[in-house]
Amino acid sequence: MSVQRVYRPALRPGTTMTELDREDFHYLKHVLRLKVGDTVILFDGVGNEYEAVIDDFGASRVRLEIREERPVDDPAPPVILAQALPKEGKMDFIVQKATELGVRTIIPFTSSRTIPRLTGEKAAARVKRWRKIAAEASKQCGNAIVPEVSEIRTFEAMIDEGARASLPLFFWEEEHHRGIRDIFSTPFRPDLSEISIVVGPEGGFSRDEATAARNRGFMTAHLGRRILRVETAALVILSIIQYEIGSIGTSPERNDVQ
Repeated sequence: MSVQRVYRPALRPGTTMTELDREDFHYLKHVLRLKVGDTVILFDGVGNEYEAVIDDFGASRVRLEIREERPVDDPAPPVILAQALPKEGKMDFIVQKATELGVRTIIPFTSSRTIPRLTGEKAAARVKRWRKIAAEASKQCGNAIVPEVSEIRTFEAMIDEGARASLPLFFWEEEHHRGIRDIFSTPFRPDLSEISIVVGPEGGFSRDEATAARNRGFMTAHLGRRILRVETAALVILSIIQYEIGSIGTSPERNDVQ
């Protein structure tokens, strides 16, 4: 059995002892049936892992002794996914899979053709759920960094935030000249120090929204002749980008990601 990973966002370097709450206690003791002396890997979500051993099980808590702490180096440039809210709970799937594909930030937003309109407590509850999904997906796939899931943004706030990246990409089905392959096959390779990608809702983006994105510095691009579902498009784009920057398809020992 592989060593169990546990997310501890409050953990700080230099900590020697820590306690896990009832939920982790139940999983470690009653589901995995771990015992005192067994090893657990803790991660803080910002790039550090801690090797710990179970010191004691209480009535509803488990105490761990931290034996080693280590930063987990990820040389890949950060990738930001801005995703227009899709229908029917598809955002849960997108957050989970985007996390597995190594995004650093997820920005849910509304656009003119977005159908779900989440406000107030309902929006806060959904964001809280997405953050939990991101944490669970990071634990499962071995990420040391849990992506930040922002509050739901307006379209205007989203493009202002995404335009700060060195390579801001806006995927639009009415862009007929530049595909994602063209961007990465150009002899003048773009600055890849930070990449942001924007994916629209089921109805796509309006021409006015594409123009607004271009005016803020985004490069519009298409995925080819196939019409993809929203959740498929996001994962295809992320997979292609992670391949291009070396996060997928290279040996885990390589440290020369461009």
